[in-house]
Amino acid sequence: MLFTGKGYKLPALLGILLLATLGCFGLIVYLQSASGTKMYHFLYWDVFLAWVPVFITLVIMALSRLENVRIRRVLMLLSGLIRLFFLPNALYLLTELLHAFRFYKVSPDSRFWLDTSFWLILFTSFSAAGLGLFLTSLCVWNIHRMLQKACNGWLAWGIIFILLWLASVGVYIGRFARWNSWDAMLKPLVILTDVWKWVSLAGARQHLLSFSWLVFGITVIFYLMMYIALSEEKDL
Repeated sequence: MLFTGKGYKLPALLGILLLATLGCFGLIVYLQSASGTKMYHFLYWDVFLAWVPVFITLVIMALSRLENVRIRRVLMLLSGLIRLFFLPNALYLLTELLHAFRFYKVSPDSRFWLDTSFWLILFTSFSAAGLGLFLTSLCVWNIHRMLQKACNGWLAWGIIFILLWLASVGVYIGRFARWNSWDAMLKPLVILTDVWKWVSLAGARQHLLSFSWLVFGITVIFYLMMYIALSEEKDL
C-alpha cells in the first residue's frame, strides 16, 4: 500500500525528496554568494517544473478516492494526460550535469580536483540530476501501480518502458530544441514537424536516437532499482 504496510511510506519519501530539494537550493545559494554571480539561478525554475508531475500525481491519488465513478475516471484521465506531458521535466534535470563543465573551467595541467569550488559546482549539478531521477521514478511508480491493477503485468511493464522512452525523447526535445511541456499542448504540430525533420535526416536522427537511448538506459536501470526497493515482497 502507498501509505501503510511494509511497502514504502509516501509521506516519508516525499519528505526526503523535499529535503534533497532544499539541499540543492542551499548549494545554489552558497555558490551564488561565494562567486558573486547568479550561477545556477535557472535551477530554481527547473527544479520546480520537475516537481509538477509529482504534484499532479498527488492530485490523481486524491481523485482516486472520489465516490462518483464517472467523474473520478474523467478527472483522473485528464490529470494523467497532463502528467505525461510534464513527466519529462523531472527527467530533464539529468541533463543539468552539463553545467558543471560550463561553470568550472578545467585546466589539464592543474590539479583542479584540489579546488573546493570544483566539487561544489559538480555536486550541485549531481544533486539536481539525482533529484530528477528520483522524482521521475516516483511518478512512474505510481503509474505502474495503477497499470498493474488494470491490466496484465507484462503489458504494464511494456507500457512503462514505452513511457520512459517517450520521456527520454521529451528530454531531447527540451534540451536541444528548447521546447517546454506546455508547448506540446499548445503547439503540437510545430513540435511534430521538428521531430519529423530529425527523423528524416540521418545525422539528426542518429543524434536523437543516441541521446535518447542513453537517457532511457540510465532511467530504466534507476527505475528498476527503485521498483525493487519500493515493492512489497508479495509484489516481487
